[in-house]
Amino acid sequence: MLIELRRLSDPTAGLKAAIEDAVAGADIALDALDFTRELVREIKPSTKLITLAIAIALVGGMLYLGFAMYKELQRSRRLIDEQRVQLGQMREQVSRTNDQLTNIDESTRQLQASLSLAVKLRTDYGSGVCLIAGSFYFVETGTGRPLRYSEAQMNDSGGVIQSGAPESLTPEGNAAIAEYEFVGSGFHVGQGFVVTNRHIAQPWIADDRALSIGGSLKAQPRLKRLIAYFPNIAEAIPLKFKVAAQRDDLAVCSLDVPEVPQAIPVLPLETEPDAVAVGKSVVMMGYPSGPDRLLALLDDAESRGIQQRYSTPMAQLAYLAETKRIQPLTTQGNITDLDVRRIVYDARTAEGGSGAPLFGPSGRVIGVNFAVFTENQASNFAVPIRFGLGLLERAGWKAPARETKEPETAAQSSGHAGQSGTR
Repeated sequence: MLIELRRLSDPTAGLKAAIEDAVAGADIALDALDFTRELVREIKPSTKLITLAIAIALVGGMLYLGFAMYKELQRSRRLIDEQRVQLGQMREQVSRTNDQLTNIDESTRQLQASLSLAVKLRTDYGSGVCLIAGSFYFVETGTGRPLRYSEAQMNDSGGVIQSGAPESLTPEGNAAIAEYEFVGSGFHVGQGFVVTNRHIAQPWIADDRALSIGGSLKAQPRLKRLIAYFPNIAEAIPLKFKVAAQRDDLAVCSLDVPEVPQAIPVLPLETEPDAVAVGKSVVMMGYPSGPDRLLALLDDAESRGIQQRYSTPMAQLAYLAETKRIQPLTTQGNITDLDVRRIVYDARTAEGGSGAPLFGPSGRVIGVNFAVFTENQASNFAVPIRFGLGLLERAGWKAPARETKEPETAAQSSGHAGQSGTR
């Protein structure tokens, strides 16, 4: 007990003990270092060199492997980036190919639609295109007496000679009244209204003989008969003249019947200006050459028999209607040129096709045929249908809901457009 108390009372005792322990540890470390030095001294220099070389080789190998792995990683990244670029290019190429295939498919569908357009329109609207026929005569200005042929003169064979020359016509006597027949085309636009040319509804404005008679004899023309023959309808339907444009070759008539036959379809009218452009497909549907073409479609023997039995075109048409031989000619072509008031196209037509509808690729009527250029059958002319909308409305026609009025119409025009070639 006395010893312990003495140790506790000495403050340096613990420090001394720690120093003694540290000195003892240092002695041990020195002894170990001395041992290591002795051991190293005993190792041969060659062994040391080999060991150093191995260490250097290991370090170099690790550095080389690390550098090689770094380079390989960079190359892999470059390859991945190149593959990504190639993949992007391939995707773009696939997208372009898909677009090309889509365009080809669309072009194919358009081509198929274009090739079948005439057939479809003929099926859907052919029965709404009519052959217009009629006759007119002249009356003396002031008296109103009809002009007649001169008194009958006999030829060598005993036949009656009738001359339609102006100098041979007279209001005197009891000879036959000089009457002039004509044919053309027209189409039904609904509510019993029929669109045609002005020179069909008023044929004397384009007839050379009529112009000569009116100028030399101071006579006035009078319309005697105006009728329409529709396909699959056995009888002619009387037409009533309603209104004509002054500048454009357009006129509106109406079917003079209590009720429009259900067999007559309504032809839709185009109101979109983009539907008319150079190069677009068109279909013309009408009656070029009148009864002559219809007779030419028959067997030769039957055609000759009809001509022998019925001496006048009007009588022949009546027979053809009874036997349901009235069918429009359908031709297809393209728009070759455009003017503000004219559509030029190359679908074939001829005299008698005046007033025929010209369909656009949408299947709607874009124009009304009014003339052909006789020196080039690829240049036929139509009045844009937009100039007929106002004329129709003046006549009392009501446009369907999707039809819209154009800012300029035939009703606002004045003067008559000149014609190229024949009717």
